[in-house]
Amino acid sequence: MNEVIHLSITALIASAGMVLIAAFVSIFLKLRLEKDMLVAVVRAFVQLILVGYILDLIFSLDRWFLVSAWLFLMMATASYNAMRRQTKRMSGLTARFFLAISISSLVSILFGVVVIVRPSPFWNPQYLIPIGGMIIGNAMTSSALSINRLFSEMKTRSGEIEAGLSLGSDVHTATLPAVRAAVKAGMLQVISTTMVVGLVHLPGMMTGQIIGGVEPSTAVRYQLIIMYILIATNALSALFSVILVRRLYFNERMHLIQPE
Repeated sequence: MNEVIHLSITALIASAGMVLIAAFVSIFLKLRLEKDMLVAVVRAFVQLILVGYILDLIFSLDRWFLVSAWLFLMMATASYNAMRRQTKRMSGLTARFFLAISISSLVSILFGVVVIVRPSPFWNPQYLIPIGGMIIGNAMTSSALSINRLFSEMKTRSGEIEAGLSLGSDVHTATLPAVRAAVKAGMLQVISTTMVVGLVHLPGMMTGQIIGGVEPSTAVRYQLIIMYILIATNALSALFSVILVRRLYFNERMHLIQPE
């Protein structure tokens, strides 16, 4: 493998010039996205530089509680962002996102990193943080998509659900079609991505490892492990999110309500 090319600040600034192409499209079509692009570029620069320094510190100290704190921060941020993506806001939504994302992510992290990859020590930040970040990010996306779909399904099927309840069905049976549609919406993206991986695009982890000098065959194995773990993560996060949020649509007597 060839030596890794270290990029200069000049190269970084030059790459940001590519955003001017998108800005030109926005100006030409009067999309009014130039301000958002500028904010996005500046925020990405500041956030990633800051995160880089923080990760340097965590990697050098190599303490389990610092790695755990960083994972907790990522899960909390993911929960907040999942809530912000919703077309409808309701009390207790962020807490339910946090619970669903945390449980599904921790299950996947423990199995994927501790059981399969088996770094030593098991909290090794070189493995736990990047893999954990991909898992948490996918759990966030899956939860957000599934709950957006759940809101739509519960509104569309409200009459059907009320009819089922009045005829003696329990909450699980009455809402099962809505739950199925919502969980499916949360799972489809990662399944579609997995189907075309390697053919249409090279995933981020595999690309990063190859650029970093890792043998392609090793990078492929890592990427396959991650893709398989992400399928499970998305399924769990979608299911847990839907089950937890569905409860907000019913009162103590299990009557259908419109939560606020």
